Amino acid sequence: MELYTFVIAALLIEAVVNLVKTIKDKSTDWKYWAALGVSLVVSIIVSYNWNLDLFSAVLGEGNIPYIGAVLTALIIARGSNIVSDLVDLIKAIKVRNGG
Repeated sequence: MELYTFVIAALLIEAVVNLVKTIKDKSTDWKYWAALGVSLVVSIIVSYNWNLDLFSAVLGEGNIPYIGAVLTALIIARGSNIVSDLVDLIKAIKVRNGG
């Protein structure tokens, strides 16, 4: 396995762990939940509309359709730090692959 495989997995795990921690910490704030819901819905719509699937792009096609797009949407919804890291990773992969 390549190093970027572990980086992608780490980014996903970080997004999921932070989401779970946030759910635990913000259990009563409806405004927070509304913002989180909108963020997730918008990121899923964007991922499907433009076929954004980081996992298929980096790791190859998965066995379950659309899971990569949903997981990519989860990472996108987490915010600019993760997206910035992903952009840097994709650039490094393109340079490495001669693209």
